[in-house]
Amino acid sequence: MIDAHAGSAIATPTTAARALADEACAAAGITMVDAADPVATQRVAAVLSAVWSRQGAQIMDPAMLVAIAHAGNLVCVALEDDVPVGAAAGFCGPPGSPFHSHIVGLLETATGRGLGRAIKLYQRAWCLEHGIRAMSWTYDPLVARNAYFNLRRLGARATSYHPDFYGVMTDVINAGQRSDRMVVRWDLDVEPPPAGPSSQPDEAPEDAHVVLADVDGEPSAVVLPGATARTAVVAVPRDVEAMRRVEPQQALRWRDATRDALSTLLADGWTVVDFTRTCQYVLHREGTP
Repeated sequence: MIDAHAGSAIATPTTAARALADEACAAAGITMVDAADPVATQRVAAVLSAVWSRQGAQIMDPAMLVAIAHAGNLVCVALEDDVPVGAAAGFCGPPGSPFHSHIVGLLETATGRGLGRAIKLYQRAWCLEHGIRAMSWTYDPLVARNAYFNLRRLGARATSYHPDFYGVMTDVINAGQRSDRMVVRWDLDVEPPPAGPSSQPDEAPEDAHVVLADVDGEPSAVVLPGATARTAVVAVPRDVEAMRRVEPQQALRWRDATRDALSTLLADGWTVVDFTRTCQYVLHREGTP
């Protein structure tokens, strides 16, 4: 769009999203490349298989990725000095439904430098350029760093809890752990939070009802809120991934407890509104008792 009086370009939401994505990619030191041919999708599959430690079988079939891209969907790879360090693949549903970001992965050497945010902003720009206004994806609600990233860093909303969403999973990360997932929705017309430290409180509100607490690494009993409660918190472990490696039964106890707490609250009309640095979901319920 050109301003006839000023003679300069006025950024639209779509061009602003692309500029924000480009800025994030530059800051992270990566170049994003769409992948549609067998050579490119093999690079995508190799990165994702390395992330999920799948030996002897790829986490996603390169031929399937070619088909997904050919059908008009986004498959992309993040390059650092032309070396693949991350990848993502997703697909569109029926008209009007969100773009579903099925999988995003980063090599361990590439984490902690803003690459995850850059890839999500790249996906956001692509969606807006294709007339798509929302994105959805799933994540393991026990993984605190992912909950914080999705809800705080991106501003996505947790919408539903699904026990055993993918059934039995055999990759190294998920093997032996039930595949419960939270579905999130990201409204792409809303400007994402800026990069850097969050301005939100580090801890949950003092008057929140504690549904589930972390008691010396173990989940407490689930205590559901009464009719007058309007804010509630549900704790998760600080690092369930490490716990799974050394104390898998402890991790399963956390799965049972958080499944009970979160699925019950969401079914009863509670809404996830935040995830704190102290590893707690904050939920709110509207209405008058």
